[in-house]
Amino acid sequence: MSPFTPRRRSSPLLRVNLSALTLSLSLAFSLAPTAALAQQTVSIQIQAQPLGDALLQLGEQTSLQIFFSQDVVAGRHAPAISGRLAPEQALRQLLHGSGINYAKDGNTITLSAGVAQLTPVTIRRAPTDTSDSYTALRSRSGKLDTPLIETPRSISIVTQKQLKILAPQSIERALAYTPGVQTDVSGSGDLRMSGAVIRGFSDGSAYYKDGLKQLSAGTYGSWNDDMDSLDSIEVLKGPASVLYGQGRPGGVVNVVSKRPTADHVNSLGLGYGSYQRRQLTADIGGALNDDQSLLYRLNFSGRKSHGRTIDSRDDRISVSPSLLWKLSDRTSLTLLGSYSKERGTPKSWWPNLFYYPEVTDLPLKRTAGDPAFDYFNRDTKAIGYALEHDTESGWRLRQNLRYSEIDIDYRHIYAMAVLADQRSVSRASLAQETKGRTFTVDSRAGKDFNWGAVEHTLEFGVDYLRYKENDGLGFGWNVPDLDMLNPVYGLSIAPPEMDYSERDLKQTGVYMLNQLKWDQWIANVSLRHDTARIVQSSATQPRMTDRATTGSAGLLYLFDNGVAPYISYSTAFDPTTGRAADGTAFKPREGKQYEAGVKYQPPGTDALITAAVFDLRQTNVTTPDPSFPRFSVQTGEVRSTGIELEAKLPITSELNVMAGYTYLDPRTTQSERPAEIDRQTLQTARQTASLWLDYRPQQIQGLMLGAGVRYRGKSPNDVRPDGSLNYNPSFTLADMAIAYETSRYRVALNVNNVFNKKYYTGQFRGMEREVMLNMNLYW
Repeated sequence: MSPFTPRRRSSPLLRVNLSALTLSLSLAFSLAPTAALAQQTVSIQIQAQPLGDALLQLGEQTSLQIFFSQDVVAGRHAPAISGRLAPEQALRQLLHGSGINYAKDGNTITLSAGVAQLTPVTIRRAPTDTSDSYTALRSRSGKLDTPLIETPRSISIVTQKQLKILAPQSIERALAYTPGVQTDVSGSGDLRMSGAVIRGFSDGSAYYKDGLKQLSAGTYGSWNDDMDSLDSIEVLKGPASVLYGQGRPGGVVNVVSKRPTADHVNSLGLGYGSYQRRQLTADIGGALNDDQSLLYRLNFSGRKSHGRTIDSRDDRISVSPSLLWKLSDRTSLTLLGSYSKERGTPKSWWPNLFYYPEVTDLPLKRTAGDPAFDYFNRDTKAIGYALEHDTESGWRLRQNLRYSEIDIDYRHIYAMAVLADQRSVSRASLAQETKGRTFTVDSRAGKDFNWGAVEHTLEFGVDYLRYKENDGLGFGWNVPDLDMLNPVYGLSIAPPEMDYSERDLKQTGVYMLNQLKWDQWIANVSLRHDTARIVQSSATQPRMTDRATTGSAGLLYLFDNGVAPYISYSTAFDPTTGRAADGTAFKPREGKQYEAGVKYQPPGTDALITAAVFDLRQTNVTTPDPSFPRFSVQTGEVRSTGIELEAKLPITSELNVMAGYTYLDPRTTQSERPAEIDRQTLQTARQTASLWLDYRPQQIQGLMLGAGVRYRGKSPNDVRPDGSLNYNPSFTLADMAIAYETSRYRVALNVNNVFNKKYYTGQFRGMEREVMLNMNLYW
């Protein structure tokens, strides 16, 4: 057998000079401007299969002549790709995550592994798990493995590059530059919850990890995965019940774990920042055997940090191991685990500053609680796997499974009101002990069919979730008042007694997803049926059973120039606890969205520009029963309409941009309270905008200068007794990043809220200036 398996057999001279050719062409390609990548699109249809076979099919379906060694592609697998794509764009999708480099000379492509990326001055090798773009071309959340340009709905993705450059300290902060998503809705520094408002609706402080749900625990606690263990964060805008079952109508957040790769570059990081934050991180991995059938990865993060208030802490240890076992060219099993231990202090809760302006100018270090009483402890554990098998007949079999535990131990003293002397506050206490256990599994099968000129991608599956929770919650009122101007801490205060409850949730969903292509038309039609049962220790509603059928439909036309207009419709359901006056259980809240938009991806580039308009409504919302004031009826409706614009693209070879703008009109359209009708919903701004630029001068290789601004318009935070709204003023924040990177190390300085802007969200003070210095060593 020849040592090469190209589309055309190579000469001995080519084999001898392969390395030099690859280096020189990689250099030429790295310097080529983005515009040079533009190509005419062609129809490409390649099934998931071993990488070598997929490359041969790509050569047969395009004008590319692809040369590669069997050693380079051995043990590697390629995803399915289909649609009208530029040949080089299709090549990048086949090679994504493989660690294989390629060089291009006209229509001739040569592949090699382990070759350093070149620059005009030095040879530079960055960590292989770092994306080279702010733009992701595909989403892992939609279950149909299709490019974003062919998906008739809005999806925003925070890539690994964006996470690396902006260095956010939480999932919520990582979404700060995502259009349609409002973060920091109740001030900053809340260790307990990780949540956001998407298209005017709260996500319920629950998100998905690798496509499996992680529910919030009890009343005051949610999951909060370590940022160093995540590869990307995806936001599906609008109802997504057809993919995941019950959920809020605004959208869902899905975080994607880092996974093993054969060409992994090890990293060790040290960091120091505001509040004396000291942290150590490690990301190590690679192959465990010669044929690279066993790959491993271990992410570790540990920090010791003070918090914003006096004598507070924010300490954490997190470990995320993973193991990839390539059982064959068609079968792989990835084991994924995580463990975290957090010891923190909840943020200070003062009375509403709009009713009590006396608290507005208090020092940020001052707390309404007591450092001797307050703490927030969270322990999490999770173990699971991702199993993939491709049959010889073309079926794709996938199963994701995870068992997880979360334990919350929480005590807190909070202020209620400013007293008559205008310097003392009355206080109360709360305590929570919650143990949550989740088992969830998603199994599905898929295949690509051809019905004459119609290409059909089918996925059908079933997912199951069971969540058991033991929750203790109590409130105490025998707490001494606090002098705001001369506080005395360290008092002996007894914790409140807790009432304990149990909850057992089971949800089963059966779904079928379809994508159809005819010429340049792409249609998506999907359907799902869910059954959700809740058994709880409640005297009024011990059992709840909800059934719902949800769906989505979309139509998109992909022009040859990369413009793709689309329309779509999707629905959601969200169970509601409680009963009406006649004793009947409430129906689930229902959501539906109409969306129209256009996407633009210049052929052969990673740039992506999107625009969308939407009309999103939630019905069956509870509102006071006019006949029985102690009860509610489900006659309420909330509507959110808006426009979203997003752009991620290179302006020049040195300058990249991320930009976003959202106009939102969220309001209550039906209610038994007349004053609520047509009133803007709380914690939602009508206008938000963001802009991030990073500059990498060719004269100083490895240097990156980045700066961004985030704007949020005024937003209502509370309702006055007369029915009018209190508003938080609008604000604009500036961020910056400076980094210098070589093949051996990276040093980065990140500053959020550069000008220390004083602002408020909800009834809380927002984040002040925060600085973080990180250094990473690579080997």
